[in-house]
Amino acid sequence: MADQTLIRRPAPDGLLLVGGGRNAHNLVCTLETAGISIRGIVDDRPSGLLLGHHVGFIDDVKGAEVDALLTVAAPAEAERIRERPALRGCRWPPIIHPSSVVSSHAQIGEGCYIGPFAIVTDITLGRHVHLFAHNVLGARVTIGDFSVILPHATVASDARIGKRCMIAMGARIHAGVTIGDDCRVGANAVVRKNMPAGSIAVCESRTRIRSNVALGRTRRAAP
Repeated sequence: MADQTLIRRPAPDGLLLVGGGRNAHNLVCTLETAGISIRGIVDDRPSGLLLGHHVGFIDDVKGAEVDALLTVAAPAEAERIRERPALRGCRWPPIIHPSSVVSSHAQIGEGCYIGPFAIVTDITLGRHVHLFAHNVLGARVTIGDFSVILPHATVASDARIGKRCMIAMGARIHAGVTIGDDCRVGANAVVRKNMPAGSIAVCESRTRIRSNVALGRTRRAAP
């Protein structure tokens, strides 16, 4: 088990965010509202300021001993960045948002992030697993390194999710299902059967987008 104080409160000088893309915007807002200070952001393509925080180069970290959090949502890319020589001195405390419900029986690996209103029971998370808002994980769920579970996805009891998987928003993983490494589950998809490594599950229903629709009016048929 990770130390609960370290989980919610990184070092007083703040948390270094590694990755300055779209997910960094979300995490800056979420962490700051939870009272966690941001010491800076690093990326391979710095873009000046991000929500008031300077964005520097990853290589400029130069092995500094700082508390850090990966913000890169793409699992394979996050794994590659984690091995960068410049980040070898970083500490990777798990970060748990105070609004989430996390069992004392949960086993949480280094660098994990558990977002707002998530519910986590006696689960096992590998390294750098990201859980986002309103995720629900049932009993004895295991999730491998660098996997990402996007908002409102649910994982029922005894499911096993491999490494570097991406579970999209609103997806539902049924009890006892095994999902292999490097799998993708699409938005709102329901997974009832095991998925071999490298496979994709998508929801069959599609949303159609029509243009030039006037609400409250009946369109005339062409003569």
